[in-house]
This record gives sequence, C-alpha cells and structure tokens, in this order.
Amino acid sequence: MMDRIRAARVAVLLIVTGAAPAADNELRIGDSKGLYRALLTAAGELDHLTYQVQWAEFPATAPALEALAAGAIDLRGSAAAPLIFAVAAGAPIKAVAATHLEGPRESLAILVLSGSPIRTVADLRGKRLAANRGSVGHHLILAALSRAHIPFEDVAIQNLLPADARTALQSGAVDAWSTWDPYVSIGEVQDHLRPIVDGTDLPIPDAVMVSSDSSISNKRSQLRDFLQREARAQQWAILHSEAYARLYADQTGLPIEVTRRIAAHMRYQYVPIDADIIRDHQQVADLYLQAGVIRKPVEAGAAFDLTVFPRGAH
Repeated sequence: MMDRIRAARVAVLLIVTGAAPAADNELRIGDSKGLYRALLTAAGELDHLTYQVQWAEFPATAPALEALAAGAIDLRGSAAAPLIFAVAAGAPIKAVAATHLEGPRESLAILVLSGSPIRTVADLRGKRLAANRGSVGHHLILAALSRAHIPFEDVAIQNLLPADARTALQSGAVDAWSTWDPYVSIGEVQDHLRPIVDGTDLPIPDAVMVSSDSSISNKRSQLRDFLQREARAQQWAILHSEAYARLYADQTGLPIEVTRRIAAHMRYQYVPIDADIIRDHQQVADLYLQAGVIRKPVEAGAAFDLTVFPRGAH
C-alpha cells in the first residue's frame, strides 16, 4: 500500500513539475523558486554544456527527495534534516557534495507576525508552529527548543508545506512558522514577518547536494561537472551579488528587495564531504530519533558518497 501511495505521489510530482523520463545525456535538477537556475544562468555556467539540463520545481526538499528516490530527477540541494528523514524511510539517495556557509545563518528562521507577542523561544511554550515534517524548519524548532531547555512536547508542530504554512500564520491558525530561504526573505520583506530566532549559533549543518544511487552510477561525469559549475557560480555570486539579485528578480518576478536579501544570505562555498560533515549529520539523526521524528537509528555515514566530488574536484 505504501509503495502505491508513494508511486502516486511521484506521478503527481512529475505532472506538476514537468519532469519527464531522462534522456541518456540529460541531467535533471530539482529547484525551488528558480533559485539555482538563476544562479547558474547569471554566472554563465549553463553555457557550453556537453549534456542537457532540465529543471523541476518543488515547494520543499521533502517532495524533491521523493522524486529523486523515484528516479524523476538526478540532483537536489538539501539540508541535513530532510536528507536524514528520507534515508530513514529507505530512500536510495546519497549526499555527494557539501557547502560551507560564511557568516550568520539568517536564511533559516522561525517567523511570527509583526504584532505577535512572541519575542523569544521561551514564548513558544504552548504555541502552534508550522513546519514541514522532517524539514530543516522542523530541525530548527527542535534545536532552538533544546538550547532553551524546553521539552519538545511543549509546542504543537503542524505539518505544512511553505505555501500552506504562510497562509496559516497570516490567518492565525498557527502562531509561528519555521522555514528557510527563499521563504524567509519573502516573509520578512513582503509580509513584514519578524524572526524570533534564526539558525546562527545552533547546531544545524550546512547544506548538501544529493543524488540517487542510480544517477551516481549512471551519470557520474555529468554530476561532477555540474557540481563544479555550481561551485564556480556560487563564488561568482559572492562577488557579484547585485547582478545575481537582479537576474533572479527578472526570472521569478520577486521584488528586488527580496532577491537582494536572498543573495546576501548565499555566502557559501562548495566543499568535499569529510568526517566532520558526517558527524554533524549523525547528530541530526540522533536528535530526530530522540524527538520521535524518525523511528529507528540512522547511520549517517551510509548517506554519503565521497567519490563524486572528491577533494580537488572543484
């Protein structure tokens, strides 16, 4: 029954995103609100490809990782939390590269309405929070509660994707929304939402790039080339944030004030996976097990492939 449900969900994803069966020399990339497509376009890294790139849009990482596990896409960025959540469910996927953020982690935050009486994490006791189950937003809630020594059961977490979570917060159906960019920047600029805590100084690992076991076996050279292009594009964006913000605004219709904030948050570089990154993901797996988000232990090391983007490849 669960396999049929999963197959039906992936079929819907293929219709919604426009993803199609892959050609032999095609790389299908999962994106959200055109973030990475704009980045590589602005940096000129989609020029002179020896393979085709197709883009598929997803509202969050969890459904993208489902599509990845089902063979509908080949590569997707992910925070540690949704990767661990997917691996715990048996998804045949692995992280193939990682990123290192320079500066505060303001692209991840718990947001409230501007007039909300909630000011601190302690004020969340007894409140309703929106977060997609297993997402980095879910992880942020657990990490913030742990640091404040607040039991997890003192808050009620409602499992909502970003669009529904935004509506729920604005209508008063929830008291706070834990989310990530581009939704953090959109919420702060367009909706005047206020962060009560962000990911800075919390034990939240940097993001990773995730592929499927099948794609790693069959498209290794394309994956490595694309990751190298992403790494160069990110370095370009740090030096040309205004150009990136303007192209991103043009491609998506988002206000330039939003895309400038997103660009300012994206100060990271691609790095090979090492023992510290795997250790940080193991801590996420242990936290999720403790909180009951996953039901069995996960060996984080099994969720990584160190051969696609080895040291020196970038």
